[in-house]
Amino acid sequence: AEGFGFSQIISLGNQADVNETDALAALAEAEQTRVIVLYMESVSNGRHFVEVARQVTRRKPIIALKVGRFESGQKAAASHTGALAASDTAFDAAFEKAGILRADSTEQLFDWARALAACPLPRAEHFAILTNAGGPGVIAADALEKNGLHLAQLSESTRAALSAQLPPAANIHNPVDMLASASPDTYASCLKALLEDHNVAGVLVILPPPPMFKAEDVAESIVAATEHCDKPVVIALLGSTLIERARSTFEQSNLPTFPFPERAASALGALRKRAELLDHRPWTIDHQPLSIVHRPWSNVGELLATYNIPTAPLKLARSFEEAISIANEIGYPVVMKIASPDILHKSDMGGVALNLKDAQALSVAYKQMMKRVKEAKPQAQIDGVHLQRQIPSGQEVIVGAVRDPQFGPLMMFGSGGVEVEGLKDVAFALAPLNQAEAERMIRKTWAGRKLKGFRDIPPADEESVSDVLIRLSYLILENESIAEIEINPLQVLSKGAVAVDVRVK
Repeated sequence: AEGFGFSQIISLGNQADVNETDALAALAEAEQTRVIVLYMESVSNGRHFVEVARQVTRRKPIIALKVGRFESGQKAAASHTGALAASDTAFDAAFEKAGILRADSTEQLFDWARALAACPLPRAEHFAILTNAGGPGVIAADALEKNGLHLAQLSESTRAALSAQLPPAANIHNPVDMLASASPDTYASCLKALLEDHNVAGVLVILPPPPMFKAEDVAESIVAATEHCDKPVVIALLGSTLIERARSTFEQSNLPTFPFPERAASALGALRKRAELLDHRPWTIDHQPLSIVHRPWSNVGELLATYNIPTAPLKLARSFEEAISIANEIGYPVVMKIASPDILHKSDMGGVALNLKDAQALSVAYKQMMKRVKEAKPQAQIDGVHLQRQIPSGQEVIVGAVRDPQFGPLMMFGSGGVEVEGLKDVAFALAPLNQAEAERMIRKTWAGRKLKGFRDIPPADEESVSDVLIRLSYLILENESIAEIEINPLQVLSKGAVAVDVRVK
């Protein structure tokens, strides 16, 4: 009844033997299958699934509906990274790595599949809307923007062609409103003009039952106008009994129809995502050499040094006298942090003092810190304090990794400091990262976009952040004993970046 069918339906049941990865590999070879849709509750072997799916999506689109989004997070998480990396986050990262489009509903799953099976892919993200009613045109314009698309700026020649076809009261700018008097010929000529415009990547046509013509006649004219067209055209066909024959005409011509403009715009968004995927994705999961000399490590500083991640070395002082001696050695100003295996988030307990400029400031801060920490957590084991050189001011970000039980190492990047869990300005991706993936993670967050500078915030070294992300992704990939690792903050300077505070589980 919806106008599409299945080449194969595979129900895997409890997967005693055959699993979803086996099915994907088989469907990649099935010539009669143009799009693969996938309902998922879990995955058998996450990393193998990603590797196989990544190869399949080079040839055919895969759309997944993953249910069970709202499971609780990892209860044993010791870091911000672990606390924020719920299992559904890992599925999002896995789908992105594999090039799989993730649908939010069954309706969206099949809307996207129909468009991907029937339409050519758009070469850009600028689209035109053609309608005989203004209201649905505005709804469609909003929906395009919501799906990451934009209204095309129509060329002067296109506007002239539209003006010659339409009454003076019509709107010849995008969205093009032909008014309720639009005839089948008007629909056809205006659609051809839009498709011939080099600024237009595709067209969303809106067709409610025209008051003066039959909807099926308009449908036939639209079908004729799209013959031999290499741009996607989707139809928002509004109504019920008056548009039944029109729907049949579109179905027979393989032009996808949708009952509302929002669903048509969502389908165009899926087409554009697929086009960008094929244009920009490197299709091999590259384990690139990083010129790393592996050696035994006994502390966090040595571990990061192995992967050439710059740090601000910490030195442990077990007494106040030793703290003064170390501060004189490394030079003021210094940062002092409580040293305790029982206190992970030190600033919450008053266990961090910044920019101590001399011995007197260090003395006052030491006494206050010990008093606050013992009052806040009297049972905590206190080993002393860590001292490190105060790093020059810059932008603070968080870089972390957690080992997901299904997909392996999962990378995180976002806004650093003490508010990371409150802000939740973070992005995730599966390790290992290549340059493009690291840059994409950075761009997804406000913390990353701010690296280019914002108002009175000077620009910081984004390239160094990408480098740390890539190196950290290999660090956790190659050291399987590490469950979580987090740099918070990574201080990003005008040139370079320094891991100021690091914790490893």
